[in-house]
Amino acid sequence: MGRDVGFGVVGCGVVAGYHINGILETPGARLAAVSDVVEGRAREFGERHRVAWTTDYHDLLKREDIDVINVCTPNGMRLPLAEEAAQAGKHLVIEKPIAISLKEADRIIATCARMGVHLMCIFQLRCGRAAMALRKAIQEGRLGRIVLADAAIKWFRPQAYYESAAWRGTWAQEGGGALMTQGIHTVDLLQWMMGPVRAVSARMATLVHRIEVEDTIVATLTYATGALGVIEATTAAHPGLPAKIEICGDRGTAALEADQITTWQVEGMERPVDMGGGSEVGKAASDSKTFGAEGHRAQITEMVEVVRGGKRPTVDGPEGRKAVELVLAIYESARTGRTVELPLK
Repeated sequence: MGRDVGFGVVGCGVVAGYHINGILETPGARLAAVSDVVEGRAREFGERHRVAWTTDYHDLLKREDIDVINVCTPNGMRLPLAEEAAQAGKHLVIEKPIAISLKEADRIIATCARMGVHLMCIFQLRCGRAAMALRKAIQEGRLGRIVLADAAIKWFRPQAYYESAAWRGTWAQEGGGALMTQGIHTVDLLQWMMGPVRAVSARMATLVHRIEVEDTIVATLTYATGALGVIEATTAAHPGLPAKIEICGDRGTAALEADQITTWQVEGMERPVDMGGGSEVGKAASDSKTFGAEGHRAQITEMVEVVRGGKRPTVDGPEGRKAVELVLAIYESARTGRTVELPLK
């Protein structure tokens, strides 16, 4: 493909800005059009970026200059768009989570495979320099046998955040609360570093916000390796702390906060240089608009390479599905009061 790869963004909410910035900052990528069911938002995004805009995403699916559709619609509204886009021969970049049920995720994955189009899921925290370096250290056995692997997402969102859109805070359209929407980034990092989880036991509550879904949840984990762990997630911890992952092994301990290594005590190994200053990818403890754009830009850059035939997406459909399955298992345990084994049946 000699020309720039054309992108069309569907859904002009907060997260669309990260996708668009990633497209505009990526050599070989071109923003062709945007769409939103709310005319004012579609018009504002289109005019700001000087591209075509529409309230009907089917207009984007018909355009020959659009190779990739960026799905930035609410969590529970992604399946029809994703399937139709794949059937129209468009590659997909889907903001996390890929879907709010495994049935929907599997349909999207299967449709993309059947139509021969590529599917990328956004989990931009994997692109952080410190996160990649910590995972490499774990894989190389530098921390020894891992015994504990924990994640804490103690963030804050005001009630106004949930009231800013009718779908927020609902099981039907958001698919969950603090864990599915905010915590899933760190959940993905944890399972990416540690591998599969074998069983979970959880409790959840809605303690502060007037919403259907949880604003606070705690889960204990048993990994396939035998290691144990804890996930804590909330959007009710004022003013909001950096998300944290802590890995403890019999030869060392490391902690990651917002893509910065804050603890590194490993036998015979100095803290690697590239685990230092971190990046902007992990910062959104008190405001969803404060994420850095580096991670989205890195994934958009990879998608350009994918479309041009150079590689497959690193975070493809099956990879994006893993964090959703773990989140859903935690919810099932919290609802039933029972330990839930994975993979889910």
